[in-house]
Amino acid sequence: MLINQQVQAQNVPNPYGHLPSVGTDDMVQLMRIDKTLGAERIAGYISDAYDTVNGDLPATFFSLLTLQRHMSVSRTKPDVFNRTYKRAIMNEAAALIADNYIDYDTTSQGAIRGESQLSKSDRLRRIVSHCIADITGRRRNRVKLI
Repeated sequence: MLINQQVQAQNVPNPYGHLPSVGTDDMVQLMRIDKTLGAERIAGYISDAYDTVNGDLPATFFSLLTLQRHMSVSRTKPDVFNRTYKRAIMNEAAALIADNYIDYDTTSQGAIRGESQLSKSDRLRRIVSHCIADITGRRRNRVKLI
């Protein structure tokens, strides 16, 4: 694939039809994903991101009725919910891409560049965590006990 070649716009359907879907063109334009990955590979990362983010959401979000009830109780507008959910999906997909291509994105000091990519995926996953907290109404800062 040539670097200048356009990525075919492909909408990746969400397994839960009432939740927003993300397209490959969203990832290329908004998340600055390299076009050389190709539409099929980007779509695969988006599908994996759906699994991860949907796994972190409460089960009540998977029914349209209970989702609408949650949004009315928390006074969340549908467009704000959709933007936040899409941001979580796109950042998780970008983190998966950064994790997967950590070995290929190196300079002469490959170990140093690889370590900076790990912090990049950590930053992206922190955004995902904040988005999920905003959607569910939880506090953003949570501590895991070791």
